[in-house]
Amino acid sequence: MKIVITGRPGSGKSTLVWRIRSYLEETDRSTGGIITPEIREGSSRRGFEIVDIKSGRRAVLAALDIRGPRVGRYGVSVEAVDEVAVPALRRAMEEDEYVIIDEIAPMELKSEEFRGLVDELFSSGVNVIAAVHRGLVQSIKKRGDIKLFVINPENRDDIYREIIDLLG
Repeated sequence: MKIVITGRPGSGKSTLVWRIRSYLEETDRSTGGIITPEIREGSSRRGFEIVDIKSGRRAVLAALDIRGPRVGRYGVSVEAVDEVAVPALRRAMEEDEYVIIDEIAPMELKSEEFRGLVDELFSSGVNVIAAVHRGLVQSIKKRGDIKLFVINPENRDDIYREIIDLLG
């Protein structure tokens, strides 16, 4: 099963992915993968981390002061993606029942290794639950085995219940 969640920034994609992960863990299903929480300084967003949800290993994915490929105001650390995200996803693909990816977006896709692994995951028999940047959905939704959910603040609870029903 491949579940893709998309929507505008702030629509609740990451929150929904976390709720689904919690449900899977509560029902004794193994999960692995990555999350990308914001780095905040007061009320200001300064960047993003990338975190291996199984080991807790983390690195700065993007920040205002990083030198590297740019996505908007942020410099991206391709090394962080390759050193934290890629091993976390590969291990999850080999060991876990569900692979969680929050999120597949331009920052993460600066890594060729990450891009290749995402393609491999979506072509495999592994269950994937991923938040995907809305600008990238067209290329993924062409696949016949994708269940696509477009989230917004009004429908996010309904979508959560629908996904939980799918997962059983």
